[in-house]
Amino acid sequence: MAGLVAVVGSRSLPAAWADKVRQVVAALSLRGCQVASGGALGTDLYALQAVVGSCRCQGAQVFLPGTVQQAPLACRQALQAFVSSGGTVVPGSAPAGASRDQFITALFARSVALAQAATGGAVAFVSGKASGTWFTVQAVARLGRSVVVYPIEGHTTLRSLGCGNWVALTTWPGAFRWVPSAAVGCRCKHGIQVQHCSGLPTP
Repeated sequence: MAGLVAVVGSRSLPAAWADKVRQVVAALSLRGCQVASGGALGTDLYALQAVVGSCRCQGAQVFLPGTVQQAPLACRQALQAFVSSGGTVVPGSAPAGASRDQFITALFARSVALAQAATGGAVAFVSGKASGTWFTVQAVARLGRSVVVYPIEGHTTLRSLGCGNWVALTTWPGAFRWVPSAAVGCRCKHGIQVQHCSGLPTP
């Protein structure tokens, strides 16, 4: 992985996993990567706190569905420290007083923008249903970028991202990398022409 890497995941990620998120952020930083995230509670907040705590805000980005003032109260202090240290916040389209439908639309638009910016791929921590996280991961994979997932409840909760399979990483125990069954432009074992490939090198 290289470039801007999205570190995302479930809002319900147990606090016991916060240190693992920090370890991933630190490992990415050592590889010269910048971190992007979504500014939500749970995984996003742990990643943001890790970036701020390691003084690596320059070049990092946080994508929001609205403004900093619309972010969860628990996230605002970290977001303000992030901006003060040179980090970039990309506001979304949700207006002040947004309806539920407007906010959900802005959330999906935020995830698409985050995926497009994540030139280095994504690392996701998945706990529970995590429909928003899987949406982001799928969007990253469709752009031909590396996808690594930590399935908190075990590997049986991993979802397919197309024609391919998940491979356990030895370098990051507990994590799995998505490997498509064929290269872009080739046909998979089912005779389907592959439109995207996330099978980039192991971290």
